[in-house]
Amino acid sequence: MPQTDFRSRLLDSFDSMPRRMRTAAQWVLDNPRDVALLTMSEQARRAGVAPASMTRLAQRMGFPGYEDLRAVHAERLRRGEGDFSGKTQALVDRRRQEGEAALAFDIAETVERHMAALCRPEALEAVTRAAAVLAGAESVYALGFRSSYPVACHFAYVYGLAGGNVRLLDGPGGTGPDALRAAGPGSALLAVSVKPYTRAAVELVDYALERSLDVVAITDSVVSPLVARARTAIIAPTESPSFFHTMAPAFAVAEALAAILAASAGDKALAAVRTMERQFQDLSTHV
Repeated sequence: MPQTDFRSRLLDSFDSMPRRMRTAAQWVLDNPRDVALLTMSEQARRAGVAPASMTRLAQRMGFPGYEDLRAVHAERLRRGEGDFSGKTQALVDRRRQEGEAALAFDIAETVERHMAALCRPEALEAVTRAAAVLAGAESVYALGFRSSYPVACHFAYVYGLAGGNVRLLDGPGGTGPDALRAAGPGSALLAVSVKPYTRAAVELVDYALERSLDVVAITDSVVSPLVARARTAIIAPTESPSFFHTMAPAFAVAEALAAILAASAGDKALAAVRTMERQFQDLSTHV
């Protein structure tokens, strides 16, 4: 079975799977290269499930066992269709160093691979589509909770410096979403959320859709609840050797969107930046 056919079948079956199997399936969808290269037990550990869940997933998808599922991904890798360009099995299999430096190396190398994935044509096309939606909006709202909040905040700050009509949905006492009362057709919402997805983020996206806003999502998986709701979505991987997921790729996406929007605004953005610089100088903002 071609890997692309398997992926389509897995996506079609995802919502009807038991919870643990969905966790395993999401990991397989998000990490196709590692499916080909890592042992089943290591994949189960990274996915946070028991090895039996990986086996049951394979059987549900019509394979005798998990090794047959791995073989589908390995064949794609052998044909040179790996998910991270420029990476080889030798890099993946390199002997890990010992001590604190090794952990720092593992995290940096993982982020490097994630950034490489964002350079692939399909990822760049997703960013371009998202920027076009935001550029066409009269006003833009930015949303993010917990680890996603700094990403939304950074986008709103940078785009605002360039003169963008942008509002971060943040406020004391949970009043941030109140700003959506003024939103409607012609506005857009940039929603940032990664696993574990914050319930409030999904609910606010649904509210925005009820008010006819165009939703652009920065999220971490094709089966994220934001993907089906968004007009367009950008997948920013979050897997990390650390105990906590990495938000570095999502930050890179937010910065790219803000830069594209500023460039698209042309003279308006240039005038806003010059005004910003004069204010910084008048207030001696920086040392």
